Amino acid sequence: MVIFIYSRKSKWTGRGESVENQIAMCRDYIQRNIDGAGESDIIEYEDEGYSGKNTNRPRFQEMMQEIRNGGCNYLVCYKLDRLGRNLADLANLVETLNKLNVSFISIKEQFDTSTPIGKAMLYFAGVLAQMEREQIAERVRDNMVMLARKGRWLGGNTPLGFTAESEERVSVNGKSKKSFCLAVDETELQTVRFIFKEYLEKQSLMGIVKYFLSHGIRTKRGNEYTTTAVRDILANPVYCTADQEGYQYFWDLGCQVCMEQEEADGTCGLIAYAKTSSARYKNKSNSPEKWIVARGRHPGVISGQDFSKTQNLLAENSPKGEGWRKPQNPVALLSGILQCSCGHLMRPKNYSSKQVTEAGERKFSYLCPYKAMTHGEKCAMPNIQGNTLDSLVCREVLRYTEENSSICRILKKGIGQAKETKGSKATAESFLVQEIQNRKKEMQNLVSVLAKSGGEGAFVRQIGQEIQNLDKECALLEQERAKLREEGESIQGSGQQAELLFPQISSFCNLFNALTVSEQREYLRMVLDKVVWDGEAAHMFINGCH
Repeated sequence: MVIFIYSRKSKWTGRGESVENQIAMCRDYIQRNIDGAGESDIIEYEDEGYSGKNTNRPRFQEMMQEIRNGGCNYLVCYKLDRLGRNLADLANLVETLNKLNVSFISIKEQFDTSTPIGKAMLYFAGVLAQMEREQIAERVRDNMVMLARKGRWLGGNTPLGFTAESEERVSVNGKSKKSFCLAVDETELQTVRFIFKEYLEKQSLMGIVKYFLSHGIRTKRGNEYTTTAVRDILANPVYCTADQEGYQYFWDLGCQVCMEQEEADGTCGLIAYAKTSSARYKNKSNSPEKWIVARGRHPGVISGQDFSKTQNLLAENSPKGEGWRKPQNPVALLSGILQCSCGHLMRPKNYSSKQVTEAGERKFSYLCPYKAMTHGEKCAMPNIQGNTLDSLVCREVLRYTEENSSICRILKKGIGQAKETKGSKATAESFLVQEIQNRKKEMQNLVSVLAKSGGEGAFVRQIGQEIQNLDKECALLEQERAKLREEGESIQGSGQQAELLFPQISSFCNLFNALTVSEQREYLRMVLDKVVWDGEAAHMFINGCH
């Protein structure tokens, strides 16, 4: 018999229900309550420092894989929420354990899924665990609201124009705790005021970016400004003064405004919390209804009237839909692919309508917008004739589709290897099938011997043990057979894909010329990662072949 013990703790601590304490209590319970525990294999799985909000825990996943492989009879944990606080995860876990005939025991709640009442109580406890998680999230939000009312800076990258200044505060129990508030950096605030003033007058993000590039003005982190960086500054509530207009703007927006309207007296700025929520690997923007807006301790930079006017202009001037991303030039094929060696995407620029190629296409060239923005000071890359470059790149790409090209030779070789591997996998599977049949035949013979025996205890136990060993061997062989079959299907699928792809590639040269310009662009984007122009040559980078 094999017994698994699982323990988890979100944060390391030497007190209370540490993973060591959980394991010790589980072992004590096993010895006192599970028959035959003294001769059982007990395997421990520990996850220290992992939350119970989901099952993305390394040792938990390893344990579940072993359970699916049939290597467990009992799963024991100290408390139900050690496995997780999400009801859906718990329900799926219980269903998996039931299918695999694995008994689950939670020693704190005294749950045992080998009984119907134990299963029912387990699901009920799962509901309570999820409710507790939701209550924790609500308490965190309530705590954030209380901190917001005090105007504290809760961490993260400080906005342009401010620094984080620490404060020492003494709590009721005498412990010294440090908090932060925003302090003014007047030099940086001059840049912020310039951005708002320019945008309100000219309503051009690109105009501001061009000015910064030409004057060598960079972001707080030393990077060059982009339209996105400028937009983020214009949309940041931290620059808005806490006056009546600012209060009304965020109130109408649906934000949770944590102050009375009378407090919006214009003596300080606003601060916003919960603008983003933590998602997997990155932050996700929240809707304004989830924002918490309160008075800060820093002075306001822009009046509420100007801030709300700025937001309205940003909304009016924001791109609508995805159409703005589509290339406007009706001929250029490398838009979005061709890069200047300075790192910026090059864009097509039309010649006069009278200048056309022999094929009747309007002539154009590719230019670096960074060169145009900086008037050649930061980048002096010469333009390149667009029609000629498009033709040369297409010719080079289509060269890969010729029947004697390297990619076609690789496909042919892959088709042959897939057929050979498939044959060897089939031979190995036949061998496993024969071995399984041999062991099943041995088991049948042993059962017959057992039926004819006189029923002597030692002999029966010996035969039973032999049958059990053969049954385990059959199970392992079946697993190996299933694995081989799965690999064989994968190889067969890859071979079939290669066989289908080969004639399509070899005949694509003729089809390419029949495609529309937009379809040709899409094809080139599928094949090419980028094309880099260095002033003398264009360097092609194929997707997946760096």
